[in-house]
Amino acid sequence: MKNGKKLSPESLLELFSPKFSDSKLARLNLTTSQVSDALKKVTGTPGVISGIKPLFDKTVIGRAVTVSTMADDWGTSVKAIDIAKKGEILVIHVEGDDQAVWGELTSKTAQEKGIISTVIDGAVRDVGAIKELGYPVFSKVIVPNAGSPKAEGEINISITCGSATVNPQDIVIGDECGVIVIPDGYLNEVIAETLNIKKNETNIISKIEKGYSLADILELK
Repeated sequence: MKNGKKLSPESLLELFSPKFSDSKLARLNLTTSQVSDALKKVTGTPGVISGIKPLFDKTVIGRAVTVSTMADDWGTSVKAIDIAKKGEILVIHVEGDDQAVWGELTSKTAQEKGIISTVIDGAVRDVGAIKELGYPVFSKVIVPNAGSPKAEGEINISITCGSATVNPQDIVIGDECGVIVIPDGYLNEVIAETLNIKKNETNIISKIEKGYSLADILELK
């Protein structure tokens, strides 16, 4: 940290304020693997939005704006862009995945507003154009077709994506391994445990480099 400030759960918690950009948060180098391990220890569940994959490799961290819609209704996604604030992440639960609720125009609009990323428990299209924009999208399915701008869904409610519950303002972390969700009420504990995991992993790597076997380090019988 700059100015010799000690990295602590409290200082990390301060960095998770919505006023901070994803670039500042990314410097913490939190991975979904480490945080998922911490979540499992703290809450009993890994917090994974199962089946979600990135369109390209980029780490994102931000507060959730939740969306619930149908596969034939991409209008709700457009409305959510207007509601979301700079530095937040749209998390969209979709009933059905045979039609896309997100594409090039929504990505461009969200990017211009300063929204960090979009996570879709459903389908996306216009993948080539989205990659050119460099706007991070995580989705379950890629399809070429879309429905209609009905705008009949709901925004900022509790949703279930895969086996994970996502509430408005929960912390969302996405990287090349997938997407996880930290419930806002557990943030401090999960960050503290993640720091412990990172420290332990560093110690293990150091021992491996000195010639120890991983089985011996882990005391496997």
